[in-house]
Amino acid sequence: MRVYLAGQPSDYDKWKEKFIDIKDFDFYDPEIDSDQSSSDTFFPQDLEAVSEADILIANPGLAPSEGTWIEVGYFLALNTKTPGERCKNMVIIWNKDRLNWSIEFVKKAGILVSTVEEAIEKLKEMKM
Repeated sequence: MRVYLAGQPSDYDKWKEKFIDIKDFDFYDPEIDSDQSSSDTFFPQDLEAVSEADILIANPGLAPSEGTWIEVGYFLALNTKTPGERCKNMVIIWNKDRLNWSIEFVKKAGILVSTVEEAIEKLKEMKM
């Protein structure tokens, strides 16, 4: 199964490294697998990878994370049939220190967890 890792770059948090060694998954990390030198390259490459993913793990961290939310919305649109449907193969890590004004909206989109470790457990459950 292909897993797209969307969210905070490794410069801020090494969260993606915790996923790479999990067996039976093929991970796509935009920082490694696409040309990040320009939006002319990474925007289409990353969205193509989102469209090819079976699962999306998103970690917007504490920053505004506009790019992450674009990827989340695109994956949600590709992996649901009706508006308002919850995506069962998308996990969003919602940091406890993140502002909660939109949390109820985000909960409706996918599986919401508060730590990377919880996201890893949800990912392993999806393999079954």
